Amino acid sequence: MTDNPLFASQAERTAETARLNDLARAAPKSVNAVWLATSGVAALIAEAPNAQITLARALAGFSQFDADDDPYGERDFGAFELWGEQLFWKIDYYHPDRDEHSPVKWSAELTRRVLTIMLASEY
Repeated sequence: MTDNPLFASQAERTAETARLNDLARAAPKSVNAVWLATSGVAALIAEAPNAQITLARALAGFSQFDADDDPYGERDFGAFELWGEQLFWKIDYYHPDRDEHSPVKWSAELTRRVLTIMLASEY
């Protein structure tokens, strides 16, 4: 793991990763994050007026993290119900200029976050 002098301990890196993941859900552009929707979620969005706003609010307001879904405390996965469907979301970490894993997920500058939202049935 690459060390960041600003976050020397694992606890500090985990806390910063969680903070950046919260921002990836609430204000994706602020932390170099993008959202991807699967075809099932895209179909749901197409059917409902203001669905993108509803989905964005649900993601931004999500706070139901527990040890089963978030064992490392990074707040990178969640599940919730919306429009009568169970939805999952997951954040993955990539190098900002390449399609490869980022080893420094606690850095907004060195990591591009990709949040994928999917129907539970698509998992």
